[in-house]
Amino acid sequence: MRIVVGVAVVLIGIGAFYAGRASKTETGGSFAAGRESAFDGFDGGWTYGQPYVITLKRGGPGVTYAIASRRPLHVP
Repeated sequence: MRIVVGVAVVLIGIGAFYAGRASKTETGGSFAAGRESAFDGFDGGWTYGQPYVITLKRGGPGVTYAIASRRPLHVP
């Protein structure tokens, strides 16, 4: 009886795992997709060694922050 209950628990756990994985919709939740979303609209024009003043805004789904504006910092 214990073996049957143990097997049932394991099978339920496996079923729940795969049901959870199947219910997840991919909306670019990877790190790379989030990075691309955060830099959306700023995919070029960055200069190495140049400091920038950036303003952050709330990101979209799965992205904490996004860049609202960017301008070079002019140091006298």
